[in-house]
Amino acid sequence: MRHCRATDIDEHAHNLSSWKLHYDQVTPGRFSGELTELRCGWMQLVRDRSNQSMVKSGQAWPGAVTFSLPLAPHGDVYCAGHTIRTPSLLIAQADDLPQIRTPGTLDLLCIAVERQALEEVLQQQNQTLGISAFPTCYRLEEAGLHIELYNLLNELFSPQGQLSALRYEAIRHGLRDALMLQLLDQLAQDPEPLNGTARKRMVDRARDYALAHLDQPFTLLELCNSIGASRRKLQYCFQEALGINPLAYLRAVRLNAVRRELLGGEGVMSVQDVAARWGFWHLSRFSGEYRQMFGELPSQTLRRVSCAENG
Repeated sequence: MRHCRATDIDEHAHNLSSWKLHYDQVTPGRFSGELTELRCGWMQLVRDRSNQSMVKSGQAWPGAVTFSLPLAPHGDVYCAGHTIRTPSLLIAQADDLPQIRTPGTLDLLCIAVERQALEEVLQQQNQTLGISAFPTCYRLEEAGLHIELYNLLNELFSPQGQLSALRYEAIRHGLRDALMLQLLDQLAQDPEPLNGTARKRMVDRARDYALAHLDQPFTLLELCNSIGASRRKLQYCFQEALGINPLAYLRAVRLNAVRRELLGGEGVMSVQDVAARWGFWHLSRFSGEYRQMFGELPSQTLRRVSCAENG
């Protein structure tokens, strides 16, 4: 994790590691920029904030595909000869970043992914990248991707956030896969209708995978990859077959796994450690979900076990 502030536009451009960027300020006033960067294996996550309109150009690191989207309302963006007036996801190759003029106030999320990793995930889900020309814009729904990611990043990167949770590999892994799923949703086509037997077969395969991996945390992306389906297709099958979405089912599987570990008692140091091992990085939200599911807080479960052992 890196966090940088700059009062010089060239310094701001150079603060992003492994990129070669050139910024020209085009509105008058003192520049102020802020950059937060996180690397998770084959994914780089960047939040870029600035207070002046600028013209941006340059290159990302070799072999990357970049996904850029606004995290807050903004003015018009001018990109490669086009005016973008609605929140949109911009996709570009590392060596073909389009020239962009940004609005005066910018709050931008950029996700750079190794193209090879992206293509491997799509192949596992029986999809293809399906983009013949870069850059490409996808219009975002009003209550879609940008709002979900804005809330996630505010929780994670705020001064009161959960940065300490990033020391857990399961958390970093889960964050990366959750972001990848969001990106794939923008690229995926609507699933073809399946008959009831085919839907149940897919749900059974997903459930078998989940039950076979209860001894380790796994993500919804890994679940999709294991059965060769996109999240949209898997969600369609779960809703039709069980009346529950796969994310809720996966959360229930994890909550039950946490409870079993807490009830096991032996070697349990804290609720936070157990929760983090199963991918729950927001402790207060986890506690609320746990209480809603089991009628008591996880600390109460652990305390009950300790009392039984000492008594």
